[in-house]
Amino acid sequence: MKFISKSEKETFEFAKDFAGKLDKGTIIFLDGEMGSGKTAFAKGLLSGLGYKGEVTSPTFALCHIYNLGIPILHYDLYRIQDCDDLYSTGFFEDCGKDNITIVEWSGIAKEYFPEAIQIKFEYGSTPEERIITIE
Repeated sequence: MKFISKSEKETFEFAKDFAGKLDKGTIIFLDGEMGSGKTAFAKGLLSGLGYKGEVTSPTFALCHIYNLGIPILHYDLYRIQDCDDLYSTGFFEDCGKDNITIVEWSGIAKEYFPEAIQIKFEYGSTPEERIITIE
C-alpha cells in the first residue's frame, strides 16, 4: 500500500486512521531519512490509539512507554550499533507481547521480526510531500 502525504498533518491523520488496524502484539517498523515523517506518523498512531499528550522521538531515551490500557512502546534505534546493544535494551523481551511496539530506525531489528509491519518514508516532489509505503 502506498500513500502520498502532502503535509505533516496528512501524515498524522493517515497514521491516526491506520491505528484502528492494530492489535496487541503488533510491531511496526518506521524507516526513512531523517525528517521524512517517522515521528509524525508515530504521533498519529498514538493519537489514534487514544493518547492525548505530547509525543516526541525517543532518540536519547531509547524508548517511551505510553499506557493506554495496553502498553505502547515507542523505540528509536538510531544510536544502536549492533545486536549486543539491542539485547541490552530489553527490546527482545518487549516486542510481540501484550503491547504494540513502534520502532523508528529499525534496521538492526528487522531480521529478528519478519512479521513486523514495515513502513518506509521517502521525500516526495515538494518539500512537504512524503511517500509512505506500507508492506
